[in-house]
Amino acid sequence: MRAVAEAVIDRPREAVFEYMDVPENQARISPRLSRVETLGVLDNGGKRARYTYRLGFPFRGEVRGVVHEPPERIVFELSGDIEGRLQWTFETVDDRTLVTYAADYDLGLPPILDRVLGPIAARYNRRELERTLANLDEQLQ
Repeated sequence: MRAVAEAVIDRPREAVFEYMDVPENQARISPRLSRVETLGVLDNGGKRARYTYRLGFPFRGEVRGVVHEPPERIVFELSGDIEGRLQWTFETVDDRTLVTYAADYDLGLPPILDRVLGPIAARYNRRELERTLANLDEQLQ
């Protein structure tokens, strides 16, 4: 399943990247992410963190910043109850930042349920990403 959202944030790219490079800030802006704890820093500068995502019941796991390219891109691989990849890209637009948030993941649903629930989940997740970006904008004001 894939969801993508974009927003222009009225802050310089370096400031937006710096904020998003702190895993605990994800919980401040993501509506369903209830807990994030940094576990360490990888050799590439990316972070390793534990998370709890709530959607009726908790999904727990770990993220690893497998791509860390300041101030352009952060890519996290998810493992645990949800498997997948999250990518944040940051592009300068005038004095502001175009942020693109892409989420690719597998909930492990059987094919029949995936066909039925997939389109609903895709719309829901796109709205979650849009809300996350709106919250990011509010946090950085």
